[in-house]
Amino acid sequence: MKLTALSLFLILFLFLAASRGVSQTGSISGRILDIEQGTGLPGANVVVGGTTAGAATDDQGAFLIVGIPPGEHTIRASLIGFAQTEIEVTIAVGETLTIELRLEPSHTEVEEVVVTGTRTVRSIADVPVRVEVIPEEEVEEKLLMTPSSVAMLLNESTGMRVQTTSASSNSANLRIQGLSGRYTQLLTDGIPNFGGLSAGFSITQLPPLHLRQVEVIKGATSTLYGPDAISGVVNFLTKNPPDEGSTFSGLLNATTAEGRDAALFYSARPAESFGFTVFASGNTQDLYDVDGDLFADIAGYDRVSVSPKLQLSLGEDGDARLTLGYLTEDRNGGWMGVAVPASGPPPYTEQIETRRWDASSEVNLRLDGGRTMGIKLAGMQMKRDAAYGASPFNATQEFAFADAQYVEPFEGGHSLLLGAAFNLEDFDDRTPGISASRSYIYRTTGLFAQGEWKISPVWTALAGGRFDFHNIYGTFFTPRLSVKFAPSSEVTIRAGGGSGFKAPTIFVEEAEEVGFRNVQPIGDAVTERAVSASFDVNWNTLLTDDVTLGVNAAFYLSRISHTLLTDEDSLMNGGMIYFRNATGPLLARGGELSLKTGYRDFKLFLGYTFIYATREDSGTVTELTLNPRHSAGAVLFYENEEAGLKIGFETYLTGEQLLERNPYRDVSPVYVLNGLIAEKTFGIVRLFVNFENIFDVRQTRWDPLVVGPPDAPDARTVPVYAPLEGRVINGGVRVVL
Repeated sequence: MKLTALSLFLILFLFLAASRGVSQTGSISGRILDIEQGTGLPGANVVVGGTTAGAATDDQGAFLIVGIPPGEHTIRASLIGFAQTEIEVTIAVGETLTIELRLEPSHTEVEEVVVTGTRTVRSIADVPVRVEVIPEEEVEEKLLMTPSSVAMLLNESTGMRVQTTSASSNSANLRIQGLSGRYTQLLTDGIPNFGGLSAGFSITQLPPLHLRQVEVIKGATSTLYGPDAISGVVNFLTKNPPDEGSTFSGLLNATTAEGRDAALFYSARPAESFGFTVFASGNTQDLYDVDGDLFADIAGYDRVSVSPKLQLSLGEDGDARLTLGYLTEDRNGGWMGVAVPASGPPPYTEQIETRRWDASSEVNLRLDGGRTMGIKLAGMQMKRDAAYGASPFNATQEFAFADAQYVEPFEGGHSLLLGAAFNLEDFDDRTPGISASRSYIYRTTGLFAQGEWKISPVWTALAGGRFDFHNIYGTFFTPRLSVKFAPSSEVTIRAGGGSGFKAPTIFVEEAEEVGFRNVQPIGDAVTERAVSASFDVNWNTLLTDDVTLGVNAAFYLSRISHTLLTDEDSLMNGGMIYFRNATGPLLARGGELSLKTGYRDFKLFLGYTFIYATREDSGTVTELTLNPRHSAGAVLFYENEEAGLKIGFETYLTGEQLLERNPYRDVSPVYVLNGLIAEKTFGIVRLFVNFENIFDVRQTRWDPLVVGPPDAPDARTVPVYAPLEGRVINGGVRVVL
């Protein structure tokens, strides 16, 4: 009995002590609201200064914090995209205090709205698929460095690399996560019009002045974008007319490498229902020999491109647009010296004429109940007439595209997307004297569906699939699945995977390198198939009112079966070049780590990429060439709007690359590139200067570019693993109205 009484006494004592402890604290409840909209802000962080007490708001912006010691406290509320606010409160013993805090949208940069990831207009924070955005301000920074093309804009982004495919013509493509550029699908306003014949010079012929942002999805994404989207999709979004009035920007630029650029962009909205934009660019580059061997390291060209766009508002029913484009370019490369006597064969030169016309239209309709329908129609014709030494290559590519999609929203944040697409690619090889025709006509009809589910406030899932019916290679099914977990407004975790396919064509890097000389038809090669998976973690936070921090870590794996190969011996010895499929898979695995931080007028970007890609063929596994395992970059940028001053410094490291068809070395050296840029504003006039590759790093400092005599009639260049142009200084003037 004594033990029982003692036990009861102890239980009663502990209960009273606990009750007294609780009664000696207080609690705070309330809501966090948007000061402009008056609506609750979910995911906001509310903390009690000087304590560990805190909470996150629910879907209605409400919160509750308990166990707060009595006395005076500072309550702080913060949310990405809003300025932090705080309030002083006094809490009495046992009191439950109710407060309301209103956050004001911050001028701190937030993520852009994107459309690529799931084919719907969504905030990048809400998209289950990992979508990377290069915003307009970064586009403008790279515009000052290379006004003639988007190559540098893409090359200096984490996980992407612009690979020069021909040293003499400077053709190039974009590699994503270590995979060949032919696996990257390039879009302009959602139109896939840079494939096949046009792929070799696509990114070198697209000036950036009229771009408002660039969106990138890495990994196989044929489910929504059809054939060719094996390693990723890059969507170039052009500027739209202003909501009212007009805008104008013009640029003049010159380089120490004898390049000159002029571009203008004008947009206006004469009426509420009607707006238009006009973009025009002229770019000239003289043949330029950096190392003095009389073989051009920088190809010469004269290029003019014009692109007007008309946009109509259909009021509450939607909108429509029509875009036209024309490009003409004459490009030359190779030997720059005096020709040999008439009795001997001439030295190797290249002459390439490109003429391109394109048109695209889009209608977006807003239906009852939040439903939407979109229709796109596009067409393109491109002609290339070229002479690679004594070998001609004349071809015409015609492209037609139609796409329609319907989106049905449901309660709870769910949606269903249904669509159909048609692609026509007609390649006509007009080259005289070839032994077998390389022409083809590919027609692909696709049907796709995608569902997105808001499983809970923190979980979102996306799943889709697509059937493509190819006129030559049959039927393909490509599924896709992505999941997003957002435990707070600061942390987002995504995981997903997809698949893709690509019909074989002669447009591979090795064929572009030799100017399609002796390249045979595809023959019995079959379609390449790909699957990929990725996982990434994204953390964005406001450390203080002045300091932002964003960290992203991503990991990926891609597998391609039936990889298209060319005959290596023929490439080196000038014989016939045949195509075949590898007997084993291509595997690319790696990761990316990026950090963005800002303090007042300063911004710092850090990035690191690891890639390990191998291919198996005939029982042998080899690492892919021209693929650095390690690369890193850092950009420090200062911008003071009041002073009208911008200054940026950047440095990029490229690690060792395995080489092939290079008699001088098997592995490339590690190199570092540095650059410095500055812009000063005087009213509507902006003066800029850019120092690119300050320490003059270039491939010809290590090896000759040409194997054998550079004036030989059949001169062969080695694959490009480092810059060819060396140090270049450019500068000019911009006018912005």
